[in-house]
Amino acid sequence: MVRGGEEIRATVLGKLDFENGENRALLLYTMRLFRDAVEFAHNLLKKGLSKNQIVKLVTSRVLNNKWYSMSAYVRAKLYEEQQFLKLRKPQLYSVGSSDEGGNRNIKLVSSSIVEIKNPSANGRHRWISCKVGFGRKHIPVIRRVIGEGISYGAGISLKDGKFFLYVNVPVEIYAEEMRNEIRSNAKPKYFAGFDLNSDRINMVIVDGRGEIRDVKSEHFPEVTSHGFPKEKAKTIRQHALAKLVKYAREHGAKYFVIEILKRTKTKTMSKTANRKISKFALREYLNQMRILAKKIDGTLIEVDPAYTSIDAIPLAKKLGIDRHTASAYLIALRGLMLLKNHKNI
Repeated sequence: MVRGGEEIRATVLGKLDFENGENRALLLYTMRLFRDAVEFAHNLLKKGLSKNQIVKLVTSRVLNNKWYSMSAYVRAKLYEEQQFLKLRKPQLYSVGSSDEGGNRNIKLVSSSIVEIKNPSANGRHRWISCKVGFGRKHIPVIRRVIGEGISYGAGISLKDGKFFLYVNVPVEIYAEEMRNEIRSNAKPKYFAGFDLNSDRINMVIVDGRGEIRDVKSEHFPEVTSHGFPKEKAKTIRQHALAKLVKYAREHGAKYFVIEILKRTKTKTMSKTANRKISKFALREYLNQMRILAKKIDGTLIEVDPAYTSIDAIPLAKKLGIDRHTASAYLIALRGLMLLKNHKNI
């Protein structure tokens, strides 16, 4: 799935286990260097330097590794709107490499072993090897990424004294592997959250623990163009929503979660047209969802939309997904929490 020329990614998390204290200390030192590199790159961004200039300066002054320096620039861009940047925790990140089919600096040797490059000022870099433990359901995803030589971004974070590896994989591969597990569930019990817009619908399926099980979306930007027939637009939206609801039901969804919205988002140059399209699309969605939920013996949950769009932005950056998918994920979680407050599931 590609958005604006950039492939959408899902994140798989694993816990690192070191065989000796020396490797742990080396990794922590590298993470501190990388944190400094991100702050330095952010400062250079604010001064108006170009990408190539920043990468060159970070490489020569902080990290003697161009790939890590490029990754530091990518991380600094996430904080570009901030005037000043002071990161509290050490971190490490390495962008994926399509040329090498994986990652240059944080390499998954297997689903249980990862090698991390420790840069040196004299150019004699060494590799840190350590064990990594992924959740059982995520191991097929990691094995597929390694086996097919797929490019992946990877990073390391520190929390409560423990090191965690996060791997950004193509969302299609993640979803396909998760579907295999979803299909094995005979009794529907999952939550499907829907982010409803006049030109697209994003859906995320989560289980009772709030973990993502599947991701799917339908796009129809043509319906918001000037002069597009209203009835034809209605038919397209209805077909898209019905398709997603059917898919969710077939893949284990019992609860269908939507926001109690006043209007949906639109993309035309006319404010009047936006308002009309938005209200019209919203009525369509709400009425159809209520009907579809009854037809498939599902449960419709309507949740408060407060702060969903705002909260979705940092979550999207963290998980490596687009903001509409992040919104659908948050909506599903709110439905889950709302139901949990009333009964055990």
